[in-house]
Amino acid sequence: MSKKDKVNKIKSYIDDILGAKSSLKEKLPSKISYKKDLFCNMLRDLQFANDRTMGMKHDYRINMMDYDDPFYTAIENLIKLHFTPEQQNIINWWLYDKILPTGEILLLTNKDTEEVIPSETPEDIWDLVQEHEKKNTK
Repeated sequence: MSKKDKVNKIKSYIDDILGAKSSLKEKLPSKISYKKDLFCNMLRDLQFANDRTMGMKHDYRINMMDYDDPFYTAIENLIKLHFTPEQQNIINWWLYDKILPTGEILLLTNKDTEEVIPSETPEDIWDLVQEHEKKNTK
């Protein structure tokens, strides 16, 4: 059953309960949801650009780092303007240090409990960044 069919089915139930015609609107994304989407897309795009630069250097022996460096510097400065040093460390770790040149993937662990902290996706990093924001606003 498609999403549209499901919505129509729910609408008919509401119409039956109310005994009148009703309409449903898709919920607009919240400001937090919008920021999360921007943040996650930014991380994906930066990861792609970095992988592309490293791939060009490794596969074709073309060093694009001098060309890309001003863009990375501008992006890093924008990150510094918006995020605390702790948040910056999380972002930079995920972008540049999580995957070693050998292909080994590093894991974040809680120092106290030694539990693995989810850090596989940009959404996981968003959650960590938000946790640090909450700690700083207390």
